[in-house]
Amino acid sequence: MKTKNSDIAVKIFLVVVAVILVGLIIAWSTGVFKDKQKDLNEGTERINSAISSMAEFDLLYYDDGTITGSLLQDLINEKADGSSDLEGVIISYKTLADIIVTPAPYPSPAPSKGEERYINPNGIFKGDVTRDKNNVITGLIFTQQK
Repeated sequence: MKTKNSDIAVKIFLVVVAVILVGLIIAWSTGVFKDKQKDLNEGTERINSAISSMAEFDLLYYDDGTITGSLLQDLINEKADGSSDLEGVIISYKTLADIIVTPAPYPSPAPSKGEERYINPNGIFKGDVTRDKNNVITGLIFTQQK
């Protein structure tokens, strides 16, 4: 009889050890899964950030940069054609007479020097990017330099 009681105690001990080991394995795998899910979320955020900055890259070129008046005219015409990434972006410019104009599209034939929407093709325009409260680019403002 002694051997039967000791066999039962050993079996109970092995079952308890097995249950504990299974619990530890489940707890470990749950922790690993949560860590990997967190890493995946961080990676997704980085990818989204990179994609949005790549989408804005063409527009950030104009921030604090300078372009000639003829390139500004081309940029305005590209926006009017819809052949650029400027959808939803307002392009404005200030001439030396401080007249702010929002062109869409730049008129053809080009206005003469005395007209309001005239852009000196040889003039130098400094660009500034405007953003909304969500940090989305909403406009490009070009100011003619003296």
